[in-house]
Amino acid sequence: MDGSNTLNSLSSRVEQAIKPHSIRAFASKIDVSEGTLRRILKGEDPKLSIIERIAEEASVSLLWLITGEDQATMPDSQASMHPIVKLEEFNEAFVLVPGYHVSVSTGHGAFNGHTQIARHLAFRKKWLEYKNLEKSELAVVFAKGDSMEPTIHNNNTILVDLSDKKLSEGLIYVVRLGEELYAKRLQQYLDGSVRLISDNKEYVEQVVKPDEMEQLEIIGKVVWIGKDLT
Repeated sequence: MDGSNTLNSLSSRVEQAIKPHSIRAFASKIDVSEGTLRRILKGEDPKLSIIERIAEEASVSLLWLITGEDQATMPDSQASMHPIVKLEEFNEAFVLVPGYHVSVSTGHGAFNGHTQIARHLAFRKKWLEYKNLEKSELAVVFAKGDSMEPTIHNNNTILVDLSDKKLSEGLIYVVRLGEELYAKRLQQYLDGSVRLISDNKEYVEQVVKPDEMEQLEIIGKVVWIGKDLT
């Protein structure tokens, strides 16, 4: 099995890490219930303390286990080259931003405190500081459709700054128009109307007139896009 192609979720990396142990045996080794470990393998987000225990017992990198950015296993001969990242070290360098079960561009649904968190993504603290971004004001959502291609592709991950709702010409925002959520470039006219622009020129722009502005809500500015290379 090629881990680089298949280990694209935390649950799949945990499954790989606990081999060749059975779920029951490994759960006992890290002092959690078998049910807890099974829920993690089914996609439930675990506590960081449990992730650390899994990483230590399986001799894998904590960074890899959470983000997939490191090697899956670390033979003793390579331990000095690929040290296990301790929880304290991870917390010093990274923050976890919640990713929600929300899709934009063609998505329906609410985007608020009651929206279900699907996973967390790790971002470097130094990068957030450089971009002047506050962790508590960030959210990750997922793109659907091709209206913003080639900038945003279907299923791309989008980082949104929920604190930045001030319209700046030509930048990309997540907006709610009626019951739909979109990621669009925004442009405001002198008469107060707002144009929603798709990067894919096959889509016709939408114009929200001044007397329709109550239908438009700016959720936040798109500050980062995660793209698959293939």
